[in-house]
This record gives sequence, C-alpha cells and structure tokens, in this order.
Amino acid sequence: MLKKTLAHRIGQAFVACVMARLFIQPASSAVPTWPVDLLPLVKALRNAGYQLRFENPPVKGAYGATNPRKKVIWVAPITFDLGIFRQTLIHEAVHAAQGCPKGILEPIGWKTEMINAVDREVAGILYRNYARSKFDVEREAFAMQGAPRAIEHVIAALKQRCH
Repeated sequence: MLKKTLAHRIGQAFVACVMARLFIQPASSAVPTWPVDLLPLVKALRNAGYQLRFENPPVKGAYGATNPRKKVIWVAPITFDLGIFRQTLIHEAVHAAQGCPKGILEPIGWKTEMINAVDREVAGILYRNYARSKFDVEREAFAMQGAPRAIEHVIAALKQRCH
C-alpha cells in the first residue's frame, strides 16, 4: 500500500523519476488504456486470477493496494496525473506475486539494492508509512517498481508462484 502524505508524494515522485521512465495518461481517462509495455503484465496478472480495478483503493490515502486473498489489485486514477501509474501497477503486481500461492505476502527473494539516494528515500518512506513487519515485502516492491527488467521478473514470478 502507498499512502498519500505530502512527504510520501515527494518521495514517490523522486523514486519514480530516478528509477524509471514516466508514463503519463490524460486526466480525462476514466479507464486506463494499458500501455503496450504493460500488456504482458496485465495478462499475467489476469492469468494468475487477479482482477484489476482502476479506482481508489479501499485503503484511505493509498495510490494502490493488493488483496492477495481475494486476488484484487486497485490502482488509483490519480496515479496517471502524478505520472506514477506504471510504477504503482508494478509495485502492486510484485505484491500479487508475493501473495501466491497462500494469499499471504512473503518476500520473493529478489535483490533490493538501489543507488544510495533512492535507497535512503525508500527507507524513509518505509519508516514513515509502514509497520516493520512489512518492510521486506514493501522494500522488494519499491526496488522492483523501477528495475529495468521488472515486468519480465514479475511475470516469471507470477507464472511460477500463482499456478
């Protein structure tokens, strides 16, 4: 889950800018038109049984949320305006893979090394917004959301873990 505090918005924008190219969709879009590079991820999530909802998550102030037990992912429409839709979807897709097969979030075991400035920003986001018990799964999701081959890795994890 990603909370919408001012500090978090600044941190999330910084992480998104540093770690990956931005995808921006006009604010008038009611339903996302999936970017071509995200279509394989969307298909893999659906094949794993996940329902994707382009609406505000049930968690107040969140940009995205994943319920691995019910296999539902929410991505808030404002993520388009903020230029973080792609990163948010990847972040939540990581949680989807982490939630398979038991419906409980468990780290996959990916390396979470990030450049120093990004690592410090992510650490700050974790300490300000998450319980310590969630640090490992959240750190993995933050690290993967901007990784160059994130989609490929998440798709492979979904196929392996969510049979």
